[in-house]
Amino acid sequence: MRNKIRMIAYDAILIAIIILFTFVDYLGYINLGVISFTTIHIIVLIGASLFGYKRGMIYGFIFGLSSLLKALSYPGTANYFFINPFVSILPRVLFGFLAGLTFDLFKKYFSQKTFNILVAPASGVLTFIHTLLTMLCLYLFGILDPFKISAALGLTPLIENGEIMTTLISFISIGSVCEIIAAALLTGGIYLIISKNFKIGLVSEGNFKRKNIETNKNVEKPNSMDN
Repeated sequence: MRNKIRMIAYDAILIAIIILFTFVDYLGYINLGVISFTTIHIIVLIGASLFGYKRGMIYGFIFGLSSLLKALSYPGTANYFFINPFVSILPRVLFGFLAGLTFDLFKKYFSQKTFNILVAPASGVLTFIHTLLTMLCLYLFGILDPFKISAALGLTPLIENGEIMTTLISFISIGSVCEIIAAALLTGGIYLIISKNFKIGLVSEGNFKRKNIETNKNVEKPNSMDN
C-alpha cells in the first residue's frame, strides 16, 4: 500500500512538471523562428528510466496531451500541426513505451554500473527515434506537405523560390540535434541523482545475477556435451 501511494506521488510530480514545462514559455517548448522544439521528452525519458515502460507510456501520453492542448491554445505557429491527436499524442505514447522498454531491457541484462553509463547515449538515440516517429505521423496523416506548412506558417514566398524544403529540413535538423544533445547530457545525470538519493529505478541485482547464471549454464552445456 505504501509503495502504491509513493508511486502515485512520483507520477503526480512528473506529470505536474510536464504540465508546468508545457505552459511556461521557453521552458518546455523553445521557439526557433516559426518552429518550436521541446525539452519535455527529457522528463519522459527520466520517468521511463526510473519506472519502466508502463510509466513511460503514461508520461508519453501526458506529453502528447499537453502538446495537443498547447496547439489548441496557440494555433498560430507550428503547433498548428499538433492539433491532430495522431500527431501530438500517438508518437509520444510510442516514444514513452519504447524508452521504458529499452531501459527495462538494460536493467535485465546489465549491472547498475553499466546501466548508469548507458542511460545517456540511449536517451540520445531514443530522442532521435522520437523525432522520426513524429515526422512519420506527420507524413502518414497527410500533414507533412510543404504547401500546407508554408501556408500555415506564412512562408508562401519560400515556395515560390523553391526553398521551403531546404528551410524546413534545416530547422528540423538543428532542433533535432539540440534535443538529442540535451537528452544525452541531462537524462543520465538526473537519473543518477534521483536513483542514488531516493533509491528508486535501480537495477535489481538479484535478477541480473540470475540472468548471468542462466547465461553461464547455456555456455557450459555445449562444452559438457563435447567432453
